[in-house]
Amino acid sequence: MNIKLIFKRIAKFLLPSILIPRNIIEIYCYFARGKDKIKYEKSFYKRHAFVNKCLKKFDNPKYLEIGVASNDLFDSIPLKLSNKYGVDPVRGGNFRMTSDRFFAEHQNIKFDTIFIDGLHHYEQVQKDVINSIMHLNKNGIILFHDTLPRNSFEEFVPQKQISWCGDVWKVAVELMNSSNCKFKIVNIDMGIGILKIFENFKYTKMPQLMNERYDAFLKYYPKFDIINSEQALDFIEFD
Repeated sequence: MNIKLIFKRIAKFLLPSILIPRNIIEIYCYFARGKDKIKYEKSFYKRHAFVNKCLKKFDNPKYLEIGVASNDLFDSIPLKLSNKYGVDPVRGGNFRMTSDRFFAEHQNIKFDTIFIDGLHHYEQVQKDVINSIMHLNKNGIILFHDTLPRNSFEEFVPQKQISWCGDVWKVAVELMNSSNCKFKIVNIDMGIGILKIFENFKYTKMPQLMNERYDAFLKYYPKFDIINSEQALDFIEFD
């Protein structure tokens, strides 16, 4: 077994949780909250509300969730198991595999609502969005989590703390510049992206984003179409 891995496992049991590096960062960010560059709307909504709102638009809908983890969202979806697919390579859901493998092995399945919350790395989220579009029914909706990191710690890749968005925001920038689609971000719960695509949709890749960091995000942020929860419910309702 890898010596480094053994040390980490031993340290996990011996060190008080407050001394674990990612917890130290988490605590620092909590007390520095007032200095965050991004402030979320204070509301009574989380991502669960918008996913279920999307599903209500369809008769007998099919739902796909990428990145299931603790099943917190997945278990709140009131569909038969034959109609809901939860994909995660580590835990949660009902398909134990990567999203790349899932899409490769289920090429003929279409979904009405897809929620993307897998690996929060730009390259992977970009692939997940493009693959999801290929598996979306007409008038289907794609949502994804973690588009609005509040500070550079939450944005940093690789992950350094529990509360983490990664650089998902880069895909939001690309969708903002894509054609024949409507893309908005709900200002809650780490930022919920909502994507509707139309005929002749074209995804705009912007490889120059690859090495950009949080300072660049703050420059793009004012250009995002950011809406509140009530506006998001209306946006989902109407095509």
